[in-house]
Amino acid sequence: MQIRPATPQDKPAMIALLKKSLGEGLIPKSEALWTWKHEQNPFGASFVLLAEENNTIIGLRAFMQWQWKWKGNLYKAIRAVDTATHPDHQGKGIFKKLTLQQLELCKQQGIHFVFNTPNDQSRPGYLKMGWVQQGRMPLKFKVTNPIALAWAVAFKKGKAGSTAEDPTPVQQWDPAVFKLMDRYTNTDNDQLQTVLSTEYIRWRYADNPLFRYNYFTDFENFLLIGRIKSHSFTRELRLVDCMLFNNASSDRHINSRISRTILPYCKKNKIQVISFSGQQYQLNRSALSWMGIIPVQNRGPIVTVRDLNMSEQFSSLLNINNWGYSLGDMELF
Repeated sequence: MQIRPATPQDKPAMIALLKKSLGEGLIPKSEALWTWKHEQNPFGASFVLLAEENNTIIGLRAFMQWQWKWKGNLYKAIRAVDTATHPDHQGKGIFKKLTLQQLELCKQQGIHFVFNTPNDQSRPGYLKMGWVQQGRMPLKFKVTNPIALAWAVAFKKGKAGSTAEDPTPVQQWDPAVFKLMDRYTNTDNDQLQTVLSTEYIRWRYADNPLFRYNYFTDFENFLLIGRIKSHSFTRELRLVDCMLFNNASSDRHINSRISRTILPYCKKNKIQVISFSGQQYQLNRSALSWMGIIPVQNRGPIVTVRDLNMSEQFSSLLNINNWGYSLGDMELF
């Protein structure tokens, strides 16, 4: 078995392997999606290793590049994302070999750390390879229509739950949104935050081929991004990112301005629940008091991290108070 970096010519075979190994599932496998996700990322192209035997690709491991800003410093990270092993070659340790070799290559490239949110089935394997559980992602919730939600839960009680993207047509992204982002700078605070830019917002949300994201803004002081998630018993507005401009966090009127933008949208679209990252909520609390009194709860996915070049600073990544991640930073796509 040979392990080598992927080349552009490998793309059709890689997509075929993903389909054979994982099926289509909720996220379709296509060359267009791969190109958007792994090649157009403004943080840089993904690191991709392949396992090959008899001129046939039998294993794949992709790490997506990411960048965080913390206390004025830039940290390069990778997200452990796509992986696949040919069904005829299971049990040969291909996943582990590709992952460990990819980690070493990324370490040589100066990447600081790895982060991801593995599920219960894959998490034990990551922990054996040196990943550490940072904790469960805190979430902030607001119930916009308690009566409708209680009725829906009671009516659906005992039935199998399901989730799906909402069919509500996405709004066209106004170019003024990107002009607004041209003025945005990450503040130097005590929590890690994704490096946000016009290019990132366009790639991650506006041009996302998987999910339909909408934005909420006054084109001057704030920009929030979200998508509707339909469940078997409710409709959720998942707010995935929040940006404030012009020192808006110190404006005592900003809270009401944001609520007057978002809450009528929820009423119109019959949304019963709003979800938001608990860490990002704490960062912007003065502008988000309209989210109500329900406490932040540890109900999100389990975040795991692994050191590459952080050294003594790695222990700081295990303290959840050092993170200001958004739902958009951690949701799978």
